[in-house]
Amino acid sequence: MNKEDNFKEKFRQALISTVKVISDDYRPNIDKKNASSKNLNFFELDNLKNRHDFIRLRAETDSEALKKKFSNKEIYQKNLPSNSSYRSLYDVSEKIRYELLGSKMLKGIFKNLNENYNQKLSLKRKDQLETKDDVNVVEAFELYMLKNFLNIKLNTISSKILSFWEKEFNSSLNNHIKFLNKNIENQEAYNSKFSEILEQMDIYDSESENEKNETQDNQENNENNN
Repeated sequence: MNKEDNFKEKFRQALISTVKVISDDYRPNIDKKNASSKNLNFFELDNLKNRHDFIRLRAETDSEALKKKFSNKEIYQKNLPSNSSYRSLYDVSEKIRYELLGSKMLKGIFKNLNENYNQKLSLKRKDQLETKDDVNVVEAFELYMLKNFLNIKLNTISSKILSFWEKEFNSSLNNHIKFLNKNIENQEAYNSKFSEILEQMDIYDSESENEKNETQDNQENNENNN
């Protein structure tokens, strides 16, 4: 084993230990089929190239362990929005919930998540931001949740991305933020309320139409290429 592989193996063992401690699961689900490539069920060590990769992997490991510890799959499924368009937003809301719980639990988790989100924000590049059509609503919603729940300070580009949707998000969520924060440990109450809020947002009318048009354009382009 060369020096690099030895380092990766030590890092891998450290991540496994982290998962065990955070999730209270002392038998993490290791994918034996991919053991030779140092794969766990949610992270890959073969692609570590720089400090950014290490920050990302530490944060993703913490997040998955927190999901295992704090997110009940049955409760999550039970409260899924009936409108499938909102499920991506629902996923974001649940992810932020268990990450917030972890951040309150351990300073190290807060540091890892905070560093990773700040890194992601610093890498955002948007050449043209003129209207809502230029902004993905899920991306904007994640920024809203980071700002209002994890207290992540947005940079200029992220603030501009959020600005196109912030009024709608505030209109739907402002009156419920206190309730949601109060019930951050109560997944049933939190998921149920968020599902209810999302169903009433009415933000996907134009979005759905845009997606439909994009799908049609892609089909036409494929036909032309064929």
